[in-house]
Amino acid sequence: MRQRFQILNDPRFRLVYDEKRRFFEGPDPATLRLNIEHFKVADGIKKKTRVFPGMLLATHASLDKGDLHSPIYGIVSDINARSIFVDAVKREADDPVLEPRDFLEEGREGEELRWQMKEMGVNMRSLGQKVKTLIINGLNPDPGVTWAESILQTHANNLRHGMELQRRLTRADRIILAVPKGSTVSYDGVDIVYVEPEYPNSVNSVLIREVTGEENPPDIGAVGLHNLWSLGRVGTSGYPLMETVVTVGSATQWKNYIVKNGTSVGQLLTHAKVELNEGDTLLRGGPLRGECLDRLDRSISKGTVGLFVVEAGTVPPMEGHSPCVNCGACVQVCPAHLNPSTLSRYAEFANYNVCFQEHSPLCVECGLCGYVCIARRPVLQYIRLANAKIKQMQEFVYVDTEENASDETTEAKK
Repeated sequence: MRQRFQILNDPRFRLVYDEKRRFFEGPDPATLRLNIEHFKVADGIKKKTRVFPGMLLATHASLDKGDLHSPIYGIVSDINARSIFVDAVKREADDPVLEPRDFLEEGREGEELRWQMKEMGVNMRSLGQKVKTLIINGLNPDPGVTWAESILQTHANNLRHGMELQRRLTRADRIILAVPKGSTVSYDGVDIVYVEPEYPNSVNSVLIREVTGEENPPDIGAVGLHNLWSLGRVGTSGYPLMETVVTVGSATQWKNYIVKNGTSVGQLLTHAKVELNEGDTLLRGGPLRGECLDRLDRSISKGTVGLFVVEAGTVPPMEGHSPCVNCGACVQVCPAHLNPSTLSRYAEFANYNVCFQEHSPLCVECGLCGYVCIARRPVLQYIRLANAKIKQMQEFVYVDTEENASDETTEAKK
């Protein structure tokens, strides 16, 4: 476990940054690109439609995914299978104004409240868990992401609203707020637990183990601070969720911004005065778990936690197919006690059934395996691919079984 010990003592993996300033406002975008994959465009939304802040643009069939609303006054300039494009315009005197709502006063709970928040744009996948104990993850999700301290220190009212709505959603018997050791925050009716702020303790499944001392205990769930902020934002403002909290950074600077949904990463980098030079890599999400972007017109979504520039030469490049050298470094750092090198090789050659047998769905996707890989293999990406394929196969089997059962029932009736 020497490699694991070295990682935990690497200062780059500390998750506290003494960031207690209020958030900076993001840019006022000239154009928004709003993702609508798997969404249904709302009635009346088409090219040249005039929209206003809070106006419904598209709905999603799943409770897990929040509906989509316009963050600005604008004109719909284009709609395709993946995106709605909105060009900003000046507000006119006869433009509609959305009236705020008091969701705490309305008093809804459980599934009814979950549907209401989904309709207000909040992604409900983790917020709607039905558990006896709910742990709020108060740590920054990745090394380099710095907004957790600012949320805990300066957005207390937002968090109180979020916690109250969360309590009504889950009806949990107990809510625990896990914060970094040394933190001084407190909230009435919420137990505080102090956790060593070392990555990957901010990964929800790892955090649950740190708080309870158990692997996958029953009736215990965790929700990220970013999600709770989104819930509280709707609760305090009374308006649909139309923005997100994002850390924008590079090796030399970072700041936290509240950014309108659909803002392009190019506009955000320009606003933050972060330069992108030839050979640099652009990451959307955390430095360890994020995704590389190939274009500056990609957009910020409600789930985006960070936008980072990795300067050219900072990370050794991949060469060729980068075969595994069996050094075992990834095995030593894996918090789920898996064998990432083996899983990645099976995934590389599409042996997804074997990946499942080797428990690849237990991967917590912390990204440490790829970070320590001396062969520069995309280990996490291979495992993510395998798990996506496994999920597809399981869904196919489920649908096929349902259809066969339906056919058998029909035959029996005949």
